[in-house]
Amino acid sequence: MDEEFERLFKRIMEIERNLREYIEDEFRKAIRSFREDIMYIEGMLAPMWHYEGYLRPLYSIVDRGSYYEINIDLAKADEQSIDIRFSNNLMYVRARLKEDVGFSGLSGRGGKARFHEYREVVELPIKIDPQKVKVITKRGFVKILIYK
Repeated sequence: MDEEFERLFKRIMEIERNLREYIEDEFRKAIRSFREDIMYIEGMLAPMWHYEGYLRPLYSIVDRGSYYEINIDLAKADEQSIDIRFSNNLMYVRARLKEDVGFSGLSGRGGKARFHEYREVVELPIKIDPQKVKVITKRGFVKILIYK
């Protein structure tokens, strides 16, 4: 009888441990997803231009299973000046425009704003191994494949 009770007690303890691990894992996933959603919303609300004369490029990040695909739109950028760098889980994007672009009315004072380059720092979901990155540039678009 004591052996049966001991086996039952061990089984209950094992189920409790497995349940605790499962709940902790799901909680971590929910927090990570919530953080990603907040970062996405924060990025959407941030201005797409800066008074120092640079624009933030449009980009998307898609998880393709065995790799991440990042698409960046660098319209009117000088392709020779496109500079993509990685550090830990950050991607730094910089590119000069072929010619300055100006818009009026952006300053809120009726003035004209002029832009000469793209700049952006993107937080990626994984730490980057430069050996597992492929960058493809074509007509102002950049496709980056980051293999897991």
